[in-house]
Amino acid sequence: MLAVFDKSVAKSPDALNAPTDQSVAVSALKDAFLANHFASVHPGSVIVNLGFSGVMAYSFEKQNPLLPRLFAVVDDIFCIFQGHIENFALLKQQYGLNKTANEGIIVIEAYRTLRDRGPYPPDQVVRDIQGKFAFILYDSSSKAVFVASDADGSVPFFWGTDAEGHLVLADDVEAVKKSCGKSFAPFPKGAQELYCRCFVLPFFFSFFQSASSHPLEG
Repeated sequence: MLAVFDKSVAKSPDALNAPTDQSVAVSALKDAFLANHFASVHPGSVIVNLGFSGVMAYSFEKQNPLLPRLFAVVDDIFCIFQGHIENFALLKQQYGLNKTANEGIIVIEAYRTLRDRGPYPPDQVVRDIQGKFAFILYDSSSKAVFVASDADGSVPFFWGTDAEGHLVLADDVEAVKKSCGKSFAPFPKGAQELYCRCFVLPFFFSFFQSASSHPLEG
């Protein structure tokens, strides 16, 4: 899975910047550079153009059967999910979902609870989801981005900043390196990041609390 968000939507943490390496970083969004690269190495991939906000992409090729990738969209909320939810049946009942709902729909409903019925901090919402997972969610109505991984970091997941300061997220480290050079790191285990310009919620950025244990890749 891959997502690139314009810096006006989701600003990359300063800790991801490697100033001495900008010569090898490129713009992930210009001329759809990273999306085109992703499509070239993942035949049959699906590219979701988010307009000025960025791009999302996913592929079912060469996926781990124990950590499958899923895509879901509800009311212009897009979610790429990788992994599985152990308490899936309980959450599906909690959110009143039908039998066809998948893990991506669960995450969207959890996000909508966070957005519409708060105040709920993102860590509480993610804590209710038990399993091995990482996900990227984009709400086009509010231009909000919600990203998280499980506490054990079971799914390989990376984030970085490209030459123009856009946020890059992917489960493929080579895709992140392609546009970010050395300005990237593993996404912190158990972290939740919520970027939103349209509503205010109490949340924390656990990346900064654990930055010393998650150095930039050398």
